[in-house]
Parts: sequence; C-alpha cells; structure tokens
Amino acid sequence: MATIRDIARVANVSVPTVSRVLNDRTVAEHLALRVRQAVKDLNYMPNRAARRLRGSGNRLWGAIFSDITNSFYTEVLKGVEQGLSAEEATLIFGNANSDPAREANLIQVMREEGVSGLIIAPTSEEKAGLQPHLDDGFPIVVVDRRMNGLDVDSVSSDNLHAAFNATMHLVQIGHRRVGFIGGPDRLSSARDRYAGYLEAMRAVGLATEPSLTRFGDYHMETGFAEAQHLLSLAQPPSAMLVANNEMVIGALNAIHGAGRKIPDDIAIVGFDDFPWAISLNPPLTTVAQPAQMIGRRAAELLLERVADPALPARAVTFETELIVRMSCGSGAAQTDKNGLA
Repeated sequence: MATIRDIARVANVSVPTVSRVLNDRTVAEHLALRVRQAVKDLNYMPNRAARRLRGSGNRLWGAIFSDITNSFYTEVLKGVEQGLSAEEATLIFGNANSDPAREANLIQVMREEGVSGLIIAPTSEEKAGLQPHLDDGFPIVVVDRRMNGLDVDSVSSDNLHAAFNATMHLVQIGHRRVGFIGGPDRLSSARDRYAGYLEAMRAVGLATEPSLTRFGDYHMETGFAEAQHLLSLAQPPSAMLVANNEMVIGALNAIHGAGRKIPDDIAIVGFDDFPWAISLNPPLTTVAQPAQMIGRRAAELLLERVADPALPARAVTFETELIVRMSCGSGAAQTDKNGLA
C-alpha cells in the first residue's frame, strides 16, 4: 500500500507538501497537480482520521480480532465499546478467522470506509501486515500480541508470570509431573506462557520432560487431542496447565471421555476466567485476564494516538490473577502417580 512518502518521492515534492494537498490546503498549482497525479498513479488511500476528528459527524472506528469465537475477545470487545462510549462513535468489527489474507482484506475495507483508527489482535506478529498502514500514519493499537520490530501501541497481559504462578501453584500442592498444553509458537502469548511454565519447573528443580509438553492452535479440537495424548502416556501427568480457554474445554472433554476424575486422577488449570468456570464440576481453577480492562485501555490509547500522532509507541501490560478452585485439588500436598510428595 502506498504511503505519503511514496507520493512525495513520485511527485518529487516534500512530505509536508503532500500533506497540505491531501488536507486541501493552499499549495502551488503545479505542485498540487503532481501530487494528485501521484495519488492516482499509486492508488493511494488517504487516512481520514484527522478529518473526522475535526468534523462534527459520527466517527467510525475499527476492530479486528483473529478469532471472535474465543470468549476472551468478546470481553475485550466489550471493553473497547466502553472505552469509546464517550465518543460519537460507530464501531465496525471484523473476524479474521485466523486467516492473514482475510485480515488484510478487512483492514483494506475498513480504511476504504474511513475508519479513524483500528484495534486489532493480529493473526501474525510479523510486521509486514501492519507496517504499511503505520507508515501511512494510520492509527493502530494491537491487543494480546507483542509485534516483532514494530513501533505500535499495544495492550496485553503478563503471560509469562501468569503461567509461572499457575505452574508454581500446582507444584506447591504436590504435583511433580505437570503437563502443559500451549498455543502456536508464532504468537507471543503462547511463547510467554510456555516460558513461564518452564521457568517455574526449573525454579523448583523439576525436569521438563518433552513428552509432557504439547502444543495446539488455541482451538478446542487441539486441546482435546493433546490432552488425550498426555493421558495416554505410560506415566501420565498428575496435573496439566492448559494455555487458553478454548483448549481447556477440549482438555476437559478428553479427561471426562477417558473416565478420569478431576482432581483425584488429574488436576487441571486453565487460562481466562468466565462465568462457566465456576459452574463446572468441580469448578475450574483459572488464570483470569482483565479482558475488558485491556479493551478499554486499547480504546484510550487509540484516541490518544489519533489526537497526537507524534506520541511514542506505548506498551501496556496488565497483571493477571490465579483464581483457585477445586479442579486443582485442595491446598494440602497431594501425591502424584510416582509417589512423590
């Protein structure tokens, strides 16, 4: 996608001159003609954010998430709406369905519709997808991701310490063979949760056996398959940490399907706390992320970015909370399958 720098280069004028033409300010006619021709030749799509903010009409904002079927993103979206509630705002939402091509098309469509800025949980953390839009001055805030080499505002949870604390809890109540079902390595949330698990196991001198670590795609089906694999081991884990709410549903189905009892046969801790967690039998121990707070803060950063494009990129990180319920057993030390206290 062409940027104002590309237009300046093709038209052989300065970037400020391009900006003045695009904002209908007075410029020498021969320069304006060159800029307009470059805009046409490059099929440039202008950012309408500043114009909308200066006007009195309804403002459009965009939100694109990689998978809206994940209830975590539903809660984040509620927070975004709350954060924009003081604005005369219309929020346009898109579900990328974990498809980078679909995501790129959604961004293009939203920009053509004139959204003033975008909140996005990208399908990929490679900068190629968002860099051209940032170069163009388009305001973007990323949620639940840490982008590689990209100066962009972001809001996320402290996933490493969240997984560390969850794993340490299982160890402290007596588990020694702790299985882990993580997400795709391409996502920083998944890498950080795996790193937190490893750090906790090493901190107490426990081996991290390769057979006890499995990786899915943050969907229920892979949670089911990977939990089945762990349960089928000759020495299965006495506990497992499952690194997102969709996969933990699959893992619970696998445990029940195998006739194992929670927490007598195997303890389980999940990620993301929602009303259904306390309704399970037994209620599920989970890592709670402040999803709505993440959405609200992302909206605030977006409004600030649009108002002042020169702000340095900011990274906001929220702490999580381990909510202990009966799925991991009582606070008393338990004995795992190998008889270790």
